[in-house]
Amino acid sequence: MFITVKLKKLFFSFCVCLFLFFASITMAAICDSNDSSIDVPIIMYHSVKNDISDSAKYIVTPNQLESDLIYLAQNGYTTITMTDLIDYVYNDKKLPEKPIILTFDDGYFNNYYYAYPLMKKYNMKMVISVVGSYSDKFSEIDDSNPAYAYLTWNQIKELQASGYAEIQNHTYSMHSIDKTRNGCKQGKCETDEEYEKNLTEDLKKLQNKIYEYTNYMPNTFTYPFGAISNTSKKIIKKIGFKASLSCEEGINKISKDKDCLFKLKRCIRTSEESTWEFFKKIFEYSKT
Repeated sequence: MFITVKLKKLFFSFCVCLFLFFASITMAAICDSNDSSIDVPIIMYHSVKNDISDSAKYIVTPNQLESDLIYLAQNGYTTITMTDLIDYVYNDKKLPEKPIILTFDDGYFNNYYYAYPLMKKYNMKMVISVVGSYSDKFSEIDDSNPAYAYLTWNQIKELQASGYAEIQNHTYSMHSIDKTRNGCKQGKCETDEEYEKNLTEDLKKLQNKIYEYTNYMPNTFTYPFGAISNTSKKIIKKIGFKASLSCEEGINKISKDKDCLFKLKRCIRTSEESTWEFFKKIFEYSKT
């Protein structure tokens, strides 16, 4: 009798241990699933024009851009916006199987003239980071030359409303390099308090401008020239940005960790490579 009871207790203990063992494996699998990341390439374009004789590193032709879009469509990529990416991390919004983001820096008029029609033609999306002072200037003058002009506020309004473009913040007037400052990086003689005040005022000025014309508040900050200070992230998060774009080359591993959205890497698109050569390089980044 005593032996039978003891065996039953041992058997019960064994079952409990077995249950806990398999439960721990299941929980580990769930955690691994939740912690898994996805690859999201972000392409960095700038100007789009037929003449690439000057600054070829930052220019692609309309034909090259169209070739890129055809390649993406044929290889199963789906363009998304920064808001889509942020919603994936913050709100569990589903992303397509092969997401990719096409960014255009500086807010050139030729993005509207050449790239915008191509986005509509191939049903794709782009993210344009504008410089506020440039748009102020070209909104006042009657000059729409694709070689050098910048977007006006009315064009920015149209782009944001179209569903084919998303407007983001590239500073109001810090897109320059001089003796005192490199882009929006902290100046050598600038205290932390001065830097926070100056950067906050500049970025909020552009935030308010964009909202005034589009009724949309940008959620992503794009660093001019990729120049970043140690305190930059804290400041832009305080302003309300949920993501930032750098100029560091590579592919992003996106998880549910909100910090993974800051200093996102990008692959710069130049006119010096064919479409196939450029995207082959991206595949190599994905393997590392």
